[in-house]
Amino acid sequence: MHIYEKKLVITRIFSFFCSLLPLLFWCLVIFSFEEPAAASLSLLSAIIHEFGHLGFLFLHKKGSHSFRGVLSGMRIATENFSSYSDRIMTYLSGPLANFIVFFISSLLAIRYGNFFAMLAVLNLATAISNLLPIEGYDGYGIICSLIERYELPSWALRTLSTVSTSLIFFFCLLSLYMIDRQGGGYWIFAVFFVSMIKHFKKSLDK
Repeated sequence: MHIYEKKLVITRIFSFFCSLLPLLFWCLVIFSFEEPAAASLSLLSAIIHEFGHLGFLFLHKKGSHSFRGVLSGMRIATENFSSYSDRIMTYLSGPLANFIVFFISSLLAIRYGNFFAMLAVLNLATAISNLLPIEGYDGYGIICSLIERYELPSWALRTLSTVSTSLIFFFCLLSLYMIDRQGGGYWIFAVFFVSMIKHFKKSLDK
């Protein structure tokens, strides 16, 4: 079999596997939480994050074509923005919404207890994780925007891509360690395993 044909077969196999990723992702996420409250509040934190993006787009009248829904959240169509500051603020608005809820929930937890304490922790985790320099995350988009804004040399983008790939593999291995040692971490594995497969598929498409 010719090398091009081999690559085509592998690409088709990966494409088929990627079509099953939504089912795999949500099965792992749903069954990774022993407590229904933790699962519900994690989903709420994700919704708060996405509404942070939507809120900024709505207030600045960027229109419905500035984003699209994907497996892990939303993807922002950055070509629709007239300035780098708008693009960066759109990326920041999701984590900012989580930080606001974190501070409010922390204050409420002092009086009302564990429910708001858990909500605070999960919103903080959502904000920080989305600021990681991993492709598809807000942190990656912010850094890319800054690289383009200041016209940094091409090695800056290559370095960012390398850091992104390294972090994906690191968190995949970390989640497997947590599953083996603590019986938890399935949702972390789900998130970064999906990112790893998508990364491989993107490499094959080049």
